[in-house]
Amino acid sequence: MSPTLRVEAYLPIVWEKHVMDAQTLASLRKGAQLLMHAFNLMDVTPLHESDGDHLHLQRLDAKVDLILHLLAQNLQGSRPLPGSVNVELGPEIVSWQETGTLPAVGDTVVLTLYLNPGLPLPVRLPAHVTASADGRVTARLAELGDELEEFWQQWVFRQHRREVHARRPGY
Repeated sequence: MSPTLRVEAYLPIVWEKHVMDAQTLASLRKGAQLLMHAFNLMDVTPLHESDGDHLHLQRLDAKVDLILHLLAQNLQGSRPLPGSVNVELGPEIVSWQETGTLPAVGDTVVLTLYLNPGLPLPVRLPAHVTASADGRVTARLAELGDELEEFWQQWVFRQHRREVHARRPGY
């Protein structure tokens, strides 16, 4: 995947400095892997559908959407999401405009990203801060493991395709 592939989004992100032991890293990977896989599956539209199958899938999709909405409301409760900021996402990097304290270059951090506005479940990813100045922070994703890295890259690529498609004339 191209290292220059980037997606811009306005979403909640939180960082925290963290020491990564093997157990913490494994737990982060597992949770993020499950969510990224689910987000990727929720994003996929079947290529070929017969009319009967299409109607059945629409009904099923509506039911799943309702369940996810109710789950999201229950999980969110009265806790507000962190504030959204401009975030740049790439296959290997996350860069954002930080409004609070900046991490230092070289810090190991856990990035908490709310990628799906309809489902406030955070994806937590380990990263190393590579740049931090003038309110802009860039972190390189680290130690994701093969499966999580693949799921992340699929999601970023899909978002990039959507951005390209939306910029086409007539859309």
